[in-house]
Amino acid sequence: MTKEEAGCIVPPSQLHRTHVADLAAFIEYCGDKLRVPGRSKDGSGGISTIYWSKGSAAAVGLFYFAKDTPFYAILVDKYISSVVLYEPPTSAVFGLDPGECAHALFWDKLKEPTEDTNLIFAKYVSGFYKNSWEYLANKGGRQVLSYYRAGVLEPNFQEYFAKVSEPEYTPAILHWFLVDNEAERSEACHEAFREMAKSSLKTVGILWGAEGLPECVEGSWLAEKWLNQEAAKIGQESKARTKQFPGGNHYVQFYDPHGFWNAIIQTSS
Repeated sequence: MTKEEAGCIVPPSQLHRTHVADLAAFIEYCGDKLRVPGRSKDGSGGISTIYWSKGSAAAVGLFYFAKDTPFYAILVDKYISSVVLYEPPTSAVFGLDPGECAHALFWDKLKEPTEDTNLIFAKYVSGFYKNSWEYLANKGGRQVLSYYRAGVLEPNFQEYFAKVSEPEYTPAILHWFLVDNEAERSEACHEAFREMAKSSLKTVGILWGAEGLPECVEGSWLAEKWLNQEAAKIGQESKARTKQFPGGNHYVQFYDPHGFWNAIIQTSS
């Protein structure tokens, strides 16, 4: 990432292309240099790539930008057997309004921040949300407006959080999108999922926590919906493999790494 990209003085799509190019280079390096086995001629084998939160946008970009960079599609065919997405947020990945919960607990506070902006975001994203069983069962409905615990405030989480914080890159965290025109972002993402559904991928795993923030839980449901819709249109079985963590939030891989890993295995095969 260049200083210009980190400072967000480039178009969002340029920064996104950089992330996807880096991902593609890493996958190629794993195969060509580290000799990680690729897919066999019969389509078996290959690797699973796993994406968390807005990192899911890198997977989406790999399929969206393939129309300009055909090498990405070749790379998928050669190496990648499955993609696993964990709680992709509707705003940062799909280009949609983040919803009433996000506005009430995060975005509105940024207008006149009463505390450190990074802490506001960390408390919002690490919370354990009071999602009702109706909301989860119906995969949608009225969003909750509160959480009962902010994981970022816990001592053991704070110790971990301090080790991975890179404040100089904070401006770039929410800056990258598939396209620069805000009105076109959702359709661009939908196009990417259509390409994902038609690709040679065997499965697309989608995971979410029952106590995850609604913006990311609904992003998971939207990804599933789009994949299922495309599969029905082209007359194929859906690639979507879904799983919900009964007590998981957006950081379930921190609170329950064993359960998170088992879910990845289940949804990537």
